[in-house]
Amino acid sequence: MNDFVRFNKVAGVYWLKDPIKNVTIKVKLKPKDVPISLPKFEDYTTSHDSIQQDRSQEYTFKWQEKVFSAWELQRYMDIHNCITDTELTYHQMIEESDYEPSKVFTYVHDDFYLPLPNDSNKSNVSSLSSCFEKLWLKERVSGVVERSSMGNLFKSEESLSSEQWTAMHVVLDNSEYNEDSHLLLKQELTLISLYHNTTHNYLIMSPDVNDLELNPYDVEAAGIRLEYQYGIQVDFGETWHSEDLVTLLEKLYKKWLKRHKQLVRVSAPPLDRRLVCLTLEILTADNFDMDDLYVEYHIKIPEAVQCDGALHGRTHVTRSSCQDGSEKWAFGYIIELGLEMHIGTEITPLQMFFEVISTDWWGRHRTEGYTYLPLTLTPGRHKKQLSCSRPQENDKMAAESRRFFVGGCHLIKDLDILAKPQLQDANFTYVSTGLLNLRWDVVSQTHIPGFSTPQPSTSSSSAVLLGAEAVLRQYRKARAKLAAATKDLPCGDI
Repeated sequence: MNDFVRFNKVAGVYWLKDPIKNVTIKVKLKPKDVPISLPKFEDYTTSHDSIQQDRSQEYTFKWQEKVFSAWELQRYMDIHNCITDTELTYHQMIEESDYEPSKVFTYVHDDFYLPLPNDSNKSNVSSLSSCFEKLWLKERVSGVVERSSMGNLFKSEESLSSEQWTAMHVVLDNSEYNEDSHLLLKQELTLISLYHNTTHNYLIMSPDVNDLELNPYDVEAAGIRLEYQYGIQVDFGETWHSEDLVTLLEKLYKKWLKRHKQLVRVSAPPLDRRLVCLTLEILTADNFDMDDLYVEYHIKIPEAVQCDGALHGRTHVTRSSCQDGSEKWAFGYIIELGLEMHIGTEITPLQMFFEVISTDWWGRHRTEGYTYLPLTLTPGRHKKQLSCSRPQENDKMAAESRRFFVGGCHLIKDLDILAKPQLQDANFTYVSTGLLNLRWDVVSQTHIPGFSTPQPSTSSSSAVLLGAEAVLRQYRKARAKLAAATKDLPCGDI
């Protein structure tokens, strides 16, 4: 299987419904886009269509279709160069038909161009056996083969080598020829390798199909990319119906839904309590002066709210990237909080403070900006862009010098100043810096008495409350029956 990864591209595996002979491979080859000279005036006067020409060429091959290159035609034309039965067959084919050389040609299974997948496994098994024989452990290995898991390993290797494969390769002829079409330098570059497993009827193609315009493959030779790009398409025959696959997927989806309903259990919140799940994502930052940014956050929750999650943390350090002509820093950092409160409590917004900090190679950390978000727990998805600003001393010269040499000083001792500007000290002012982009989702859950929940979980405190409610209902019914039965009796008799 090592031959499959030599392309450094993903290989595709296709289970075949129809016979392999119906498979058609299409290769579209074109030179790479290079700078072109501006058209002349006479080019416009003759034909405008000649300026925009499609330089790509498409080659179509059927399974095990032999297409000859220029040097193959020259070789097989001379019968003295043909020794094997395959070579004699090619000579007869060329004699009986008028074949034209092709820049993109094929090697079929009888050419034995590359080793089959099971060849490498055979060599591994034989080399491993020879190593054991040299170590004089043959008797021991035979016992292990019969009784241990290593025996299953050898058996699996032998069973793999017993599988039957048929190969086909599509190759680019990049050889050099003289004026008389005689070969000067032979160079062949494999574009596609196809291996058909006749035992289980599936096809391995390396590399996988792609689109020439959206995702072209580069032609490489000894690590050097040539001035060609190509795309691959495969047709599995006219009798292949996608409706069968859609029907199969729909049946699998129905089975999955049925199984999923049996596995998923909904745990209802406790009575008279509200559960809120908050997921906030720090997306990106824009238009800051320094690079290598990270964000620290501090969250303050109301006293009536119980919180499960980290209320303080920081993101990773990220470098800038230029998008749409502006500097942008991508974070993608997620903050998850689980909140619990009484259902009748009026909840004030959460106070979220963010500080954007830069770092440099000298270990200096500079505050690039502060921002504040009063986050209300409104269910749904929300998105907001916050403006950042940093404090600066009134003495601008001293502030810039201190910021350059030691990273500045912490002028904000209490973050509540961001939420209450009236607490600001008169010794500094704010300077606008960049932007911070946030996105958050809020999900709220409550348990209303009298409404049943689907398959409630019995392993929580809500189960205890549900049991207490059931006992209380039974007690009320018994008390009502007792009152109805004894309402006409004197008090002394009761």
